[in-house]
Amino acid sequence: MSYREMACVFEERAPGCLDSIHDWHAGLAYFDSSVAATHDTLQSLKNLLWQFWNIEFAGAGEAAIAKESVLPLRVLANKRSGCMGLSWLALMVAQSRGLPLDAILLPGHVFLRYGSSDSFVNLEPNRRGFTYTDDEYREKYKDGRWTGLEFKPLKTRQFVGLAAFDIGNLYLENDVPRALTWYRMAEEFFPEYPGIAVNQSIAKSRLSDSL
Repeated sequence: MSYREMACVFEERAPGCLDSIHDWHAGLAYFDSSVAATHDTLQSLKNLLWQFWNIEFAGAGEAAIAKESVLPLRVLANKRSGCMGLSWLALMVAQSRGLPLDAILLPGHVFLRYGSSDSFVNLEPNRRGFTYTDDEYREKYKDGRWTGLEFKPLKTRQFVGLAAFDIGNLYLENDVPRALTWYRMAEEFFPEYPGIAVNQSIAKSRLSDSL
């Protein structure tokens, strides 16, 4: 499984759909040129995301969790994102170029971590790569629902499952069968995330009530 393939799958497109997206290829060419000139992969990645592509935070609330802010191909097209979409797009670049980049889970949020376990930099996706320390993140999210999965790099399947969960949540109020479809995908990829089972139960109860 790759982040690039799943970006296409989530849009019901062929796994190689990125081959036909000009902005994607132009971005990789920009990144390669920047690295060749500066030998600084981290700054080149930040410049790609927030200068060349110039992706802006979509805003707090519903705008940040809409499909347009979660699915990376839409983020690339619209240049607006929440934490998931920007992180997914960055991870696609990292996977393409062998960069040491991970997504890190917090309650209701993800951020990016560049480097190794011994030496790393945190990048806040909603603030154009601003760096918070782990302690600052703990303080900011101390009142959220902690699961024990926080501050551990998400595997590709886990990140994809989290994205499926977020999309399922978009349909929970108005299209329960579709929400359940996305929750099943989320459960397949990220069964250890407790919110999936909780929202599945809510969806199933609403489905039963409507019969």
